[in-house]
Amino acid sequence: MLDSRWKNIKINMLIVLLFCAISALLTIAFIRLGTIVLNSDGSFHFSRLEELYIDFRSGSAAFIASHTFNSTGVGTFLFYPSILLYPWVVLRLVFSPVTAFYVWYGLMLFITMWIAYYSMWLFNKDRIRAVLFGILYSIFPYHVHLGVVHTVIGEFLAYTFIPLFFVGLYYCLTNREKWYLLGIGWSLILYSHVISAYLTLLCSIIISIIYMILDLKSVRKIIINLSKNSILVLLLASFILVPFVTDFINSGIRSPNSDIFGFLDSFQNIFGLSITNTATSNKSVGIFAIFTAVVGCYFVRKSKAKEKVAYGIGVFFLLCTSTIVPWGLFNNTILGKVLGVIQFPYRLNTYVGFFLMVTFSLILSRILHSINNRRAKVLFFSGMILFLVVSYYGSLADVFVQIHTLQGNTLKKNAEPTKIIPNDAIIKNANYNNIFDYSILYGETDYYPKVAFDNLKDNNISAEVNPKINSILSHKTIVNGKEKVMSPKVAANYIEYNVKTNKKENIDIPVLAYKRTKVMLNGKNIDYTISSRGTVMVNGNKGNNKISVSYQPSKLLYIGMVVSVITWMSLFIGLIFSERKNVN
Repeated sequence: MLDSRWKNIKINMLIVLLFCAISALLTIAFIRLGTIVLNSDGSFHFSRLEELYIDFRSGSAAFIASHTFNSTGVGTFLFYPSILLYPWVVLRLVFSPVTAFYVWYGLMLFITMWIAYYSMWLFNKDRIRAVLFGILYSIFPYHVHLGVVHTVIGEFLAYTFIPLFFVGLYYCLTNREKWYLLGIGWSLILYSHVISAYLTLLCSIIISIIYMILDLKSVRKIIINLSKNSILVLLLASFILVPFVTDFINSGIRSPNSDIFGFLDSFQNIFGLSITNTATSNKSVGIFAIFTAVVGCYFVRKSKAKEKVAYGIGVFFLLCTSTIVPWGLFNNTILGKVLGVIQFPYRLNTYVGFFLMVTFSLILSRILHSINNRRAKVLFFSGMILFLVVSYYGSLADVFVQIHTLQGNTLKKNAEPTKIIPNDAIIKNANYNNIFDYSILYGETDYYPKVAFDNLKDNNISAEVNPKINSILSHKTIVNGKEKVMSPKVAANYIEYNVKTNKKENIDIPVLAYKRTKVMLNGKNIDYTISSRGTVMVNGNKGNNKISVSYQPSKLLYIGMVVSVITWMSLFIGLIFSERKNVN
């Protein structure tokens, strides 16, 4: 028994080393170039990271944005999970900004490989297949797109834990012992990206209902397993959920449109993009997924039901990413409101990647196992891994072309807060801090009060379209109807304006107001009102008015943190004792 256990440890150590080597190979080119092509959600997430980094150095957690996001006090850190960005924060303490990002990206590739490997091993007990799946899933074009092309970091993080979630769901449905993996996986997805957590939940509900219809005898046990996982998620993710209960619900905060589906494309175009294996488009699923969708039915026809189900779900999601599904018919309907939270059907590519790579790893492992000669098998396996690394860099060819051709787009300093950061801006260590001189391309006004928008469906922040938003971003303090641009003094979760008036007047400062916003006037706690643009307004005194705004978290948030930590520790200790019991 001990010999077998030691053998497994050595094998896993070799696999860890293999994944480390591959992750290094996948990131070394980016580290050496030391360049980021900033577009899409990049400026949003780099601003999040910078705020966390600055506050972490001062010994504080971030609740509201005081240094970045134009120092408006927006509650990005209350409603967008940030806990899994802290490894990046730590790396930012050690490395230069651009290097820190790519090292963190490489680290996440490694973690994704390992989790995918572990999940497949639990699913199939075939180490070769598990290794192949770990690599295939990690280099899937949509995942790479999220990570280094459009830097959609929240979704990129969530992608890491999808395999753990679905293997947990598999165990729940088949009444196996590792039911808790579902709750752990879903909690970690929730730590990463709320929309991904919501979409994954919808997928699991549909799959569970279908399974229970096909196997009515297991309904009771499945419901029990799912209920246990629901409780586990509430405990593990309580500190993520609390702000939505205490600060978001019925608070007049703007949320994304939930009944409109955008960025749709025909299956023909998706197919064409995928054949090129490019990672530069969020519509591309890569040539491996297209190949699997076409020939996978042949390879799974004599396989176990679980393989057929995985293949079928993968093909179904692939079709759902296109206009084959009439998404527009759901607009402004109840179903549209349920599904529309995902906003963009191409987000289903995450699940296309998971399920079709399950099938593709089956195809490759069967080919490999059919080789009887050990030396030939090793050569084929090594050649396959090398080919996958080459295909990864092939999918990023356009990115490297951009890096070399867009050097003239090096991001300059900016003195206009409302100027939106240009697309395809070139970022190096020398100009990294220039990012935060601009308004964010997408997401600047996320979690703003609804009253700040003249048109709730319009995210345009220009003065002509949205003067209220413009005035906030421009740091315009309003005294008795007169606007004056002022510079704030900032610290972690703290924004201060000094306003001098000739008489007692209402002072409206460009700092957003939330339920737990705390305001002080000349060092004394005061009551405040919310202005017509959703900002803090106070009754000022004649003379100097030092108005300081901070955020006071709910006691429930701290209780949620304690509950989450205790639950993680209890779960970890329980798993250790369970493992020791199994060994003995």
